[in-house]
Amino acid sequence: MVTRLICLALALFCTVSAAPESRIVGGSPAAIQEFPSAIAVVYHYPNIDRYIQRCAGALVSSWHILTTAFCFTCQVDAHELYNDQILMFFIPVAFKNRGANINNVRLSGGSAQSLGGAQVSTAREIIQHPEYVAETRLNDLAVVVSTNPFVITGALNIVFIPPANTFLPDGLVTRVAGWGFESEGGAQLDSLQAITLTTISTAACQEAFADVNDIDINDSVLCASSPTAGTCFGDAGAPMYYNNVVVGLASYYKDCGNPTYPDVFTRVDRHTDWIMSVAVTPTGETPLRAAVY
Repeated sequence: MVTRLICLALALFCTVSAAPESRIVGGSPAAIQEFPSAIAVVYHYPNIDRYIQRCAGALVSSWHILTTAFCFTCQVDAHELYNDQILMFFIPVAFKNRGANINNVRLSGGSAQSLGGAQVSTAREIIQHPEYVAETRLNDLAVVVSTNPFVITGALNIVFIPPANTFLPDGLVTRVAGWGFESEGGAQLDSLQAITLTTISTAACQEAFADVNDIDINDSVLCASSPTAGTCFGDAGAPMYYNNVVVGLASYYKDCGNPTYPDVFTRVDRHTDWIMSVAVTPTGETPLRAAVY
């Protein structure tokens, strides 16, 4: 049965001889059929009884969503309603001593509308990378286990993850999909947006962030930019796609859409072995199988 087929697929890249969107800033509307693995991580605020799209993720098996640890280590407080918009602020756990409540997490898929998913599930378990460092976003990765398996359809499907330590040349033209804000002072729209970003070298990214202390630029991240587009507040975990493979997850941005600072993504292939080790079915009856394409 398709709902019970739990395969974490690995995709091999073709040989490359040369350097071969929360609302996302500068994004354009995207059909869910273009990004059927995109999952909206929605949070329920009981005190005001509102559901708000908090982060994004990628469906990598019927049971598992790949996203960032940051999504669950910061408290999002809804402070007030202004013109029917929820004003939200990320408060670091170090100050609040609390993060997301798993009972308030909803996983929405199969629709371009973040709050109108064709399929919605709750989170059974959130597995953060054991070496995640919140202050610098090091190893910013989490696997969310759904309470119920998602049914694979034309509008909801899994995405491949790359084999461990895949060679990714600089200059890859990638696509990023998410539901974040259109600007730091703008509105959050509920319709899926997508942007095109081009990856840059680690050295160039380190130079761009030389004066920034709250991000660790190293070999476990991918940096990408565009003169007119970028990630923003609420895009944490937004998948970065290349050839139908999720190669990155939006982890850090500085000044939404500012081309001076590239967007930083957790590099998935540096964590493939860990993902494979923890992404098992909730009952533990059937281990994941890796299909190489």
